[in-house]
Amino acid sequence: MKKRILLVEDEPTIQRLLHFILSKEYDVQATANGYEAFLWLESRQIPDLIIMDWVMPQMDGRSFLKCLKVSGLYSEIPVIVLSASENVIEELSGLPYSVNNFLSKPFDPIILKETIRSIFKTSTYGFVN
Repeated sequence: MKKRILLVEDEPTIQRLLHFILSKEYDVQATANGYEAFLWLESRQIPDLIIMDWVMPQMDGRSFLKCLKVSGLYSEIPVIVLSASENVIEELSGLPYSVNNFLSKPFDPIILKETIRSIFKTSTYGFVN
């Protein structure tokens, strides 16, 4: 069974690029913001990993991450933040919860895939392959 990745990205071009890069190895679902991602999660679709943007409409990365990490059901899902925002590292370091990794946009697809494999190799969350 393929591991499932939830993309939370408002830019359609980046959504398509990520889907293209990852869909051969993983079951990929994309949403445009944190609000849509929570609607998807509440439909009992639980991913093995979330890759999210930081700057998004409706519910930005900070709000989405906070809701995710304080929830009982979703707090253990590994998270990778992809963002072009210059302030993300500073903002992430000031939060009481953490993410598994941060990659700047534009990102190297090979490094992204290696990061994902590393998280799946070390994570105890989700399915065991």
